Amino acid sequence: MTSISELKRDGIGSPIELRIIRKWRHDVRRYETWFLGVDRFILGQRTNQSYIESVLNVSECYTISKYSCPELDKYQKVLENNFYKDVGLSSVIKPLANTITIPATWFRFASKSQLTELGEHPSYYLDFIGMVSKIRDCTKHDGQPTGDKIISESFRGNEVPINIWKECFTNPMKFSRSLIIPPPAMTVVAVTNLKPSLSRGTLRHGSSHATHVYVNPQIPETIELMNLYSGPYRPLTTPSGIPANLKEIREKSRSQLLDKTFLVKASIADIVFQDKWCQMICPTCRDPIFKRGTKWYCGAHSKIEKPILTHKFHVTISDPTATMSAVISKTSFRKLINSDSEHTVDDNIALDRKTLPVVIKIPVTSQPSAVPATPSQPPLTRSALEHNPPMSDTTRGQTARTLTFTTNDEPMPSADVKRARKK
Repeated sequence: MTSISELKRDGIGSPIELRIIRKWRHDVRRYETWFLGVDRFILGQRTNQSYIESVLNVSECYTISKYSCPELDKYQKVLENNFYKDVGLSSVIKPLANTITIPATWFRFASKSQLTELGEHPSYYLDFIGMVSKIRDCTKHDGQPTGDKIISESFRGNEVPINIWKECFTNPMKFSRSLIIPPPAMTVVAVTNLKPSLSRGTLRHGSSHATHVYVNPQIPETIELMNLYSGPYRPLTTPSGIPANLKEIREKSRSQLLDKTFLVKASIADIVFQDKWCQMICPTCRDPIFKRGTKWYCGAHSKIEKPILTHKFHVTISDPTATMSAVISKTSFRKLINSDSEHTVDDNIALDRKTLPVVIKIPVTSQPSAVPATPSQPPLTRSALEHNPPMSDTTRGQTARTLTFTTNDEPMPSADVKRARKK
């Protein structure tokens, strides 16, 4: 009996036993039906159409013989192998009794840093598993659904936004939205064959024609994530860049900063109050929202009646090598002024955000020292950073802090948002 690892391109294989894990059709080549098959060693792919669909069922095992192994083209390739099994009318397909020697699942998971290293044009599409931290419905201006966005956290606490496009979220065999229960419930998702793309200079990941979304799959990684996130301490974001100083960060290009996180030991030299001291976010997806006329609008949830107010302050940080502008996170600024955003404004949410509330004019030197920040150039982002415990002395204004910088949290504004800002 042949194994998949023994197959050769352009060869004719002898009988092989395998299990069908999943199937899909390409969004352009609708005349092809693809199956992912796994044997006890590795994996393979096959293509044909109605006859093969009628005899091959997902999760069942088969013995297949009289097939060929053609080379994959770039549109067919979703795995690292360079050829596939072509099964047709002349092939012999025999059902095989269920066996534990052939795996019931197969994934090839990648971390966020690995996905980033593969870039926009990887040679194949990898899988990702994480704990769901947020899920939002994406719609057009007329309310028509365009997909879902799942934001999940990895073993290292890094968030990975994944766009589930229409071809996937409308297929119940690939994705079941009702199975995903958002926090505080714990839901693990394994998303296969992520397709990267570059959107306004930022690397994004979305579903491909081969993507399947598994909710709480019965694999060891699911149990590990459940145990990790149910413990007393959630995993902290792991820096993806080596420790650096401000001079090294300033010298990096935009492409070198995108999707990277750096730890820098620096001090807060000053708080720079610019034209807006706060921003509005959507109460559902918690993404930034913008005004259109007199109303607040979210790109995913249209008009927002009661937006949430959050701090958005600029600071100047410095170390022995350089000085840099940064944006401080809401959590850190709450510690800095010992007050929430909602307590610093009047009941009228349409206030002039260029007028600084009195409570914020508290000297920096009397505040706690744990102030993480996010570099404002390039680009301005929301922070998702780790914090140091506050120091007990009162000379905290120039005390060195460990700051984590991230450059991939906040999506770049769309054209509609830019037009709304001009209004």
